[in-house]
Amino acid sequence: MNFLAHLVLSPGGEKIMAGNFFADRVKGNLWKTMDPSYAAGVLLHRRIDSFTDAHPIVREAKQRLDASYGLFRGVLIDVFWDHFLAKDFARHTGGIDPADFTQKAHDILSSHALEFHPRAGQIVEAMIRGNWLLGYASIEGIDTVLKQMGKRFPYTNPLARGSEALIYAYEPLSRLFDEYWPEITSEFGIYRMHSA
Repeated sequence: MNFLAHLVLSPGGEKIMAGNFFADRVKGNLWKTMDPSYAAGVLLHRRIDSFTDAHPIVREAKQRLDASYGLFRGVLIDVFWDHFLAKDFARHTGGIDPADFTQKAHDILSSHALEFHPRAGQIVEAMIRGNWLLGYASIEGIDTVLKQMGKRFPYTNPLARGSEALIYAYEPLSRLFDEYWPEITSEFGIYRMHSA
């Protein structure tokens, strides 16, 4: 799952959400040194990723993408799931307004970023500046995100043309997401706007 999905799949409050979002900044067993709620968020992120990587619907979704995307098919599916989530956000979250959720998430991440890394706040600033979360709802937004992601790798990769894969396999991927999302939310739950 990508940024938006991890933020949504964060029942239990702000620190859980922050830990879930910034989990990749917490290497190995460093979570053991953290505030228990942050640590719980980090471990939640890892469980979500393991659940996703092993799920047959996700494996089927990867097979819908051309073999030329290679190992990047998993990365693309993570981003595509955020697209389908963002595109029909209220339906997938039990009526939560996407703009309200995005603002709340930005506020939470901004206030907790320094607990994870001195430069973690820069990620949040870039996310706010680029309107990533709401931008996932459009194919143009996905195209922008994938091109930016592709530039972060020191070697040639197919991410810059990843939106073509989304367009090509749009309907079957959309159906697979609609099957998958209820399963993962049943497994992990979602953030509720009134949580503290």
